[in-house]
Amino acid sequence: MNLPQAAVELGVAALGGLAVGVEREWSARNRGREHDFAGVRTFLLLGLVGGLAAELTRAEFAFAGGVLFAGGALLVVAAYALAAWKGDLEATTEVAGLVVLAAGALAGYGRLGVASGLSALTALVLME
Repeated sequence: MNLPQAAVELGVAALGGLAVGVEREWSARNRGREHDFAGVRTFLLLGLVGGLAAELTRAEFAFAGGVLFAGGALLVVAAYALAAWKGDLEATTEVAGLVVLAAGALAGYGRLGVASGLSALTALVLME
């Protein structure tokens, strides 16, 4: 693993999550309520989890990478299940979390342009 390249890939993964997290926090404030599932920190970390999972897979720690990615996805699914149990069937933020996780993985695999574009598109689609 090339350390400087891995740092760039993880940075892109984290910044993509940060962009979506900022949008989710602003949208929640504009609606006059707390954010539903995740905000700036959680989305940044979801992007980082996706990127780190891909980096681990590339560094021949495929099992650890798969477990980390699945854990991130399960966290998002659990958050939706809890919200749905409370009667809130709106899943936009949770789906955005899954997209950020996937975009982070793309960044971790070196697909920086695709990951950045996907994160930017996600943030734009979410704008109210």
